[in-house]
Amino acid sequence: MHISLGHSVFIWQQFVMELPFGATAKCEVRAVIRFLKAKGVKPIEIHRQLKEVYGESCMDVKNVRKWCREFAAGRSEVHDDERSGRPSISDETVAKVEQTMREDRRITVDDLCILVPEVSRSTIHRILMEKLQYWKVCAR
Repeated sequence: MHISLGHSVFIWQQFVMELPFGATAKCEVRAVIRFLKAKGVKPIEIHRQLKEVYGESCMDVKNVRKWCREFAAGRSEVHDDERSGRPSISDETVAKVEQTMREDRRITVDDLCILVPEVSRSTIHRILMEKLQYWKVCAR
């Protein structure tokens, strides 16, 4: 569609917002599912709409159905449930980071991310701050 106003011509295009799924919190997507489920939208249509907005990497249809069942059964919370069991940071991982730190005291967090690739940057930071308490040394 073209609109002419004096010497300017505007072209209207349909804008489809596509966000990478990683940029969207899980609870946001679950809230969308809860909302559409409450409106009576079928899971397959909810999935189609999620793909339209969030792209191909959004939640798969199997999980959309699972969340629809959860909300139909009375669940209202969109956040993850608290989990019990094994700690998120194992003693072996802490030991590996600590050993790497002892070998080179001038090592950076970026270097640790490369040398301990099975652990995320945020987990390495938590190990350094909470488990090994390196923040105490920096605070002096």
